[in-house]
Amino acid sequence: MKSGESWADRKFVLVATNQMPSAVTTRFGFSVSKRIGNAVIRNQMKRRLRSIVYGFDFNEGWDAVLIARKGSIDCTYKEIESSVSRLLIKSGMAADRSESKTR
Repeated sequence: MKSGESWADRKFVLVATNQMPSAVTTRFGFSVSKRIGNAVIRNQMKRRLRSIVYGFDFNEGWDAVLIARKGSIDCTYKEIESSVSRLLIKSGMAADRSESKTR
């Protein structure tokens, strides 16, 4: 990713760029460094992030990387989901889930 905007909280950083109109799909990458934990912990975090992100309806044409910070180690699934949701909505990549359910 050449350049883009970033949004962050204590647990995660979201770096994204809008590739419109050249791209019609939204692509995601996940980065969990060795500082987070061993391979089992890192893979568990990536599985959780993937599961949360795939539950959203995205606007088209975004490229994004979700980076886990050290503060995300001891979080429950609900805390991770809440944090990632806030970042995705704040960035404008996705609509609020409660709004999309009422449609």
